Amino acid sequence: MQLFPETIRARIIEGIKSLGQDPFPSPPSKKKLKGFGFPCYRLRIADHRVLYRIDKITVTVMRIIDRKDLEKAIKRLKIGN
Repeated sequence: MQLFPETIRARIIEGIKSLGQDPFPSPPSKKKLKGFGFPCYRLRIADHRVLYRIDKITVTVMRIIDRKDLEKAIKRLKIGN
């Protein structure tokens, strides 16, 4: 398990809280990802990405990762899809 520096952690928490107000994409910080059988989105926070999905009124955070690991994480999620 990776621990994030306090400043990044605070920004990630704030970003996740903002999803409660507006979970749908508004570029450039939020983006809908393609190729999933369910709606999957990415929230950009500095060099980190929050991958989440929306199911009716529920927002589920699936991963919080470093941007350099984004492609690998997306591939793993698609395989498990």
